[in-house]
Amino acid sequence: MDPHDVSQSLHDIRAVGVGDTQLTGRNVSIILMAVLVASATLMIHEWAILFDQEVSLMWQSPWNLVKVLYLISRYSPILDVVIALEEHIRPRVNPKTCRTYDDISIASASVGIAIAELILILRTCALYGNSKKVAYGLGTVWTTWVAVNLWVLIKYFKSSVFDPQPSPVLPGCYLASADPIFFICFASLLLLDALQLILQVYKAIKLLRGSRTPLISTFFRDGVLYYMCLFPLALANVLVILLAPSGLLDLLDTLMRVFHSTMCCRLLLGLRQAAKSTETGTMPTAHPVSSLMAFRTPTAYNEQSTSTQDSSMI
Repeated sequence: MDPHDVSQSLHDIRAVGVGDTQLTGRNVSIILMAVLVASATLMIHEWAILFDQEVSLMWQSPWNLVKVLYLISRYSPILDVVIALEEHIRPRVNPKTCRTYDDISIASASVGIAIAELILILRTCALYGNSKKVAYGLGTVWTTWVAVNLWVLIKYFKSSVFDPQPSPVLPGCYLASADPIFFICFASLLLLDALQLILQVYKAIKLLRGSRTPLISTFFRDGVLYYMCLFPLALANVLVILLAPSGLLDLLDTLMRVFHSTMCCRLLLGLRQAAKSTETGTMPTAHPVSSLMAFRTPTAYNEQSTSTQDSSMI
């Protein structure tokens, strides 16, 4: 074969490789931006439609642990969304800066999700009448879960490598490689929520046999709906981490963070609305997350002392 032909063939192969890389990088950038915009839109939309409820049910309520955790869980996603947007919009970002953005974003999201899970644990404890056995048991599980996730995050931080974008026209950061062990964070989140769901369903069924009060009905229905909504997104996160290219490893992180915060806060607002309605005897109302899910309590109002005691925790 003519040496000139060989040289030309190698040049063509390199050209195709560069073109494919640029196309892949462009597609990755577009996909990441679309998901981030969707996350920011969901966050702002939630603030807008739930503002009146937050003022009446949270801001005007006495200060306690649940209120503090709620406010942190509700408004801390701002930091995650802003950092994620900066990470993927800013042009020609230094890989070292990208590493800093990614570490802060993931650490902040992890803390936020841990706080939201603590809210759910307090919710489960309230359903069991603030039983010390349940509180200590779930507290131990939560602490173990946090410790395992901390170990996973440390391994992920050490393994993540950022490179310059394949093309200078592409904005944001480019995650070249990272340890897929990160999937454990989302898999363990599913297990933790599944445990709480089992405890809630078990207790709620026993209570519903006696009387279908608004507060108990809200505990039961919203807990099941929460897990049904969370499961597909968490599973998608696991699959993306294990199967997608490294550049898409954090594709659903911010969306998961915003969605998790939204759902946990809606659960608490729904409980407070139900507790308030039980005390006043009025029909509770709440805004839906979507057309398929609304926190509306039933019309049966047979109040029990158990419901009143449990509502003190929320």
